[in-house]
Amino acid sequence: MPPTKRISKEAIVDAAVEVLRSGGASAVNARSVAKKLGCSTQPIYLSFQSMNELKAAVTQQAVALHTRHVRDSLRIREDNTTLYSQYSRYSSYGLGFVRFAAQEKHLFRWLYLDGKQPGPRQDDVLLPEIVGAIVEEYGYPAELAQRLHRDMAYYSYGLAILANAGHLNLTDAELLASFRREFTALAAYYGVSPIPLRLRGSEEEKR
Repeated sequence: MPPTKRISKEAIVDAAVEVLRSGGASAVNARSVAKKLGCSTQPIYLSFQSMNELKAAVTQQAVALHTRHVRDSLRIREDNTTLYSQYSRYSSYGLGFVRFAAQEKHLFRWLYLDGKQPGPRQDDVLLPEIVGAIVEEYGYPAELAQRLHRDMAYYSYGLAILANAGHLNLTDAELLASFRREFTALAAYYGVSPIPLRLRGSEEEKR
């Protein structure tokens, strides 16, 4: 028999992620990953005890890609020359979430809709950081920030699912404005100011 082709564990995971991105969850199996790598299935089972173990690694890679999407939206906001700088850091998390759903359809479905991916995963990528951003920007207590974010997540998930299905045709500016409207409504419900701490002085003067 010819020697088994030496392929790293990382390369196998990368190939499985590419299969997922192009073909969806049902396409991820040993044969499709092996075909992507140009080898037999043997290297896969030498590195992973089962497909479930490989899929758990795919989940973690998908979370990392999602995190990168969110961080990219934060970097855009932090550029003070862009229109996004007028919006809160928290709004940028929502923008990154919806963008990810629109641009990485199969990865979003794998993480949030299929419900069958193995391995641990937070329901909300960067959840502690997101809640921390609300506390820092608005001065809310952590427990209130968690509740408000939970309610905002219902709204964000709806927009993300519409984007994932190709039924949401909003610009980034329109998305950010919609997040602001929803956040303002929820802040009124909870009886707190919807204005970030850094803007409260100037906003109150306008009134």
